[in-house]
Amino acid sequence: MAEEFSVQIRLPETIQQGEVVEVKAKIRHFSRTGLTLVEDATTPYERFRRAEAAVYVKTVEVYYGADLISTFELNSSTSDNPLLAFRLKATQAAPLRVVATDHEGKVVEATSDVKFA
Repeated sequence: MAEEFSVQIRLPETIQQGEVVEVKAKIRHFSRTGLTLVEDATTPYERFRRAEAAVYVKTVEVYYGADLISTFELNSSTSDNPLLAFRLKATQAAPLRVVATDHEGKVVEATSDVKFA
């Protein structure tokens, strides 16, 4: 059964203007390389074969206000339900938006407001 493709953003409860905070983006998506092990391979190059198409999150873009501040390029070796963590200097009270795109072109996003205490 396929999991739901979604994104969640975690910010600290209190943020001071100019503070560097850790942001976490939890992406709910399973990943598969699509490869299977060949037990009777005669060379190292024959150890794996493509059994099915790879399934993975391809890109994750992070926007702070209207600006694109980071892009993550992922591949099929990424774990299931990856958790991306990065630091952000909170210079303005603005929305933080994370946009994830999978290998099929499906796009999901989450938005959280950066507010100062």
